[in-house]
Amino acid sequence: MDFSGRLGGRPRGRGPRGDVDEFGRDRRSRPHNRKPYERPGRGGRGHSAGIPIQDESRDIEKRLSSLIIKVGDKNLPTMQNNLDALSVVLEKDYVKHEATVMKTIRQCILELPWKVSVYTTLVGLLNAKNSETGKRVVAMMHGVLKKNLEAGDWASVKVLMRFFALLVNTNAIAPGTLVAMLDAFLQPVIEAGGSGVVVSARNNCFVYIVMSTLLWAGGALKETAAADLERISAIVGKYVEQLSESSKNNTITTVLHDAPANGTNVLPYLLDVLQAMASSNWEVSIVVAAYEPFLNDFSSATSHELPLLEMPVDLAPSKYYTPSQLVQLVPSPAEQAVNKYLLQDFISDTVMQLEGNRKDCAKYLMQIHELCNEGVVTTITSQASPDEADPQSALVFEYLVSEVLFSFLLQLPTGLYREMYYTSLAIELRKAEPQIYPAVFSTTVENVFERLVNMDVECLNRLSNWLAVYISNFGFQWDWDKWEAVAEDEAGTPKRCFLEETLLKIIRLSYLDRVKQLLPESCQTLIPARVPTQNFKFTVQAMDERTRAVSVAVGVCLKNKGTADQALAILDEHYTQWTDVDDAARRSLAREMLVEHVLLLGSKTFSHMLSAIERFLPALQKFGDTAEAKLQIAKVTEDFWLRNHQFFAITIDKLFNYRVIDPSTIVELVFDASHVGKWHRFHYWEILQNTVNKVNIRIAQLQDRLEAARQPAAGDDGLAGDGMVDTEAVGQIEASLAQMVQEQRDVVVLAIQRFVQLLGSEQGTASAVDRAWLMGRFKEFVRSYRYQVAEAATTLENIVFTPDVSDELRQVYTDVRAITL
Repeated sequence: MDFSGRLGGRPRGRGPRGDVDEFGRDRRSRPHNRKPYERPGRGGRGHSAGIPIQDESRDIEKRLSSLIIKVGDKNLPTMQNNLDALSVVLEKDYVKHEATVMKTIRQCILELPWKVSVYTTLVGLLNAKNSETGKRVVAMMHGVLKKNLEAGDWASVKVLMRFFALLVNTNAIAPGTLVAMLDAFLQPVIEAGGSGVVVSARNNCFVYIVMSTLLWAGGALKETAAADLERISAIVGKYVEQLSESSKNNTITTVLHDAPANGTNVLPYLLDVLQAMASSNWEVSIVVAAYEPFLNDFSSATSHELPLLEMPVDLAPSKYYTPSQLVQLVPSPAEQAVNKYLLQDFISDTVMQLEGNRKDCAKYLMQIHELCNEGVVTTITSQASPDEADPQSALVFEYLVSEVLFSFLLQLPTGLYREMYYTSLAIELRKAEPQIYPAVFSTTVENVFERLVNMDVECLNRLSNWLAVYISNFGFQWDWDKWEAVAEDEAGTPKRCFLEETLLKIIRLSYLDRVKQLLPESCQTLIPARVPTQNFKFTVQAMDERTRAVSVAVGVCLKNKGTADQALAILDEHYTQWTDVDDAARRSLAREMLVEHVLLLGSKTFSHMLSAIERFLPALQKFGDTAEAKLQIAKVTEDFWLRNHQFFAITIDKLFNYRVIDPSTIVELVFDASHVGKWHRFHYWEILQNTVNKVNIRIAQLQDRLEAARQPAAGDDGLAGDGMVDTEAVGQIEASLAQMVQEQRDVVVLAIQRFVQLLGSEQGTASAVDRAWLMGRFKEFVRSYRYQVAEAATTLENIVFTPDVSDELRQVYTDVRAITL
């Protein structure tokens, strides 16, 4: 295991390190590969036959790291002795191996968050034995907290504040020091003059950190700083009350619309948990209080002062964490609400902190319950059979993990990480416990499936993606029989659409005949009857004589590896003879003919498609000289791939990459009148989202280039150069960036404009179900690109959200602005 980086392997963003391979595993020692003079004891007369000093030191450091990582893994009677013995060893070897000890403690606190009580106790013991050592460790962790604050890593900030909260119990820091840290978070929340609070997206993040810390600090503060605890509790209570009042009708981040009225914001729910804990004397019964046996040792320990924290002032709005409530997908006993929240908080922190390594994340997730106090939580493995674990009568750990995982997957307004992370983590959990997690995930999916009619459209889409990839990793096995009644539902209804889109994705990951074999006969209508293929327009039977002549000539040219110029010459030669149509019509016919044949040439595979577009790129760009021409190219592409949505999306993406079409073309294509009645199809919205995302990526790349270009030039040897900035290069990048930002604004405004036009018109949707899908996609779009919407607010309010727009559509815009400010 690599102890110099992340616990789960090599550090993210770095190359392989010397003591681990590219997968984060220890490199095997291969003494047989060493030359004789490199082997221990082979150095000749007078050389020591023992282990080299460097190797011995490295072995000691690995042993120390291993001891720190493993201590307190389980709630065993020997934990007290183990902690005491480890503190003695570390205090003895600290001077020689300070860097290793500090790194390992830092990593363990951040990446093993459920063991926070163990590591605060260990730090407290080090401080009690040697106050200077304790001071160094506490100062180091305070420095880590400051760095994470500056970087906007709120998941780590939350974990670190929990560490400092429990550190008060060991007397390593005074209660007043922790209160000062909490006040630093609350300072921006309180209005000037101290009469009220300011509700904002940024302050939601700060209040969430404070409330999460109070869960663990409440007991110590009540005994030693009761007035401060009451004051802080009053501030957060007032903030949550004001937040609840201002957002009580805001459902823009609601995952399931049959959920409690407070939506998905975690702060009101967390306030209930805090009040429940306060009424029970702030008792935390979920995990062992490792510090209690050492209270006598801690009473005489030195408390250390810490510098005041400063909140970041230059972070972009998108850098602040948006607290969201864990969605209840599996029933649980109401009397266990506090323990459930605390345990799921540990699970959530582990998922976030070990995001870089799904295998280690899965491994450590399965260890969390081992540190819990007896009787708090049960596991399926402890039962005689999985059916005996009833989540309605007791907290079942595996169901809590599943609920956290799906809550992350369905998190709004945006997920913290890529959807594939949660899918791959579920796959790792199932591989690790193949007798348990298949049933757990199946039950969770079934519970969600029954509530699909009340689910946000974006979340339904994410769940479909998750299920398709998850099933594909286990032989495509699923109990489809229990969903066969859905095949009788009308087209476009949530459950039927979910199944159709999921099965289409599974076909992409497998092949049609295999999926047909898996499905019961009653579900065969949910998948295509034949393999999706191209829809070439110019077949011999469907053409008149002169069109056939053009098609044959162009087809022969392309098959014989003709050039773009040769293809253009053939088109010009034939269509100039069509004197019965005007120039614009001839050019439109020639454009359609070329695009159809280029697509046919590349229809075999994705590689063929890319090669065909590259080969005839000059001709395609020449024909796409106007907005109308670009839109025709996009529509011809859609008609060609009418039966293959995957090829359609990929081809549109390639045409966009090569600037044959532009973002506004794709927006107009997606919102074309021919799609009315089809708003439930996923691929249109995936194409739109991919387009806007690519524009955003290009802007980010240009911003990075601009920042690098503004740095003084360095010499060839990497040392300082003449200190000059290439102003010409900076100017070019600035011009490109300004153009791309304008393109981004145009595409966002245009898309919202089309949404509003269609939703405000009777002709924009074919039915109530069709309108519900379009409204759901509208919410998804403005929510996903809320920061771009904020930047274009003036334009949107002037030309889109005018007084004649319905209150329903205006409310969506208002709700999105509320979670952005």
